[in-house]
Amino acid sequence: MSQEPITVTYSLEQILKEIKQELHQLNQKIDSNQKEFTQKIDSNQKEFNQKLDNNQKEFNQKLDNNQKEFNQKLDSVNQKLDSNQKEFTQKLDNNQKEFTQKLDSVNQKLDKQSQEIATIKATLDAQQPLIQKIPDLAEKVGELKN
Repeated sequence: MSQEPITVTYSLEQILKEIKQELHQLNQKIDSNQKEFTQKIDSNQKEFNQKLDNNQKEFNQKLDNNQKEFNQKLDSVNQKLDSNQKEFTQKLDNNQKEFTQKLDSVNQKLDKQSQEIATIKATLDAQQPLIQKIPDLAEKVGELKN
């Protein structure tokens, strides 16, 4: 069996029509792929934006919580500082009052002792002529004994 060559003839119009159909199919595939690509890009963009929003919200919540915790701790420290400062000021005032009272007491005692010393000195000064006569009197007593 021998095969005879087959001859096929196409008209230019027919070839152009087939090319046009192929181009149309290619364009449809490109359009379809473009739409699919655009949809995937849009979907990925939405997913990314949602994740970014969620991360931003989570970050903001954590930041707010940390800020609140920090503020509470700072308030606690400030309250302790205020309390310690009040206690220190009170103790300082009490010590100042106690010191002033003791100093006043010492000054009063010194004034009293100064007055007593002045009285003793005045008495000694008044008695001085008599004291100076004691040796003479002792000598006379000695003479009288003899």
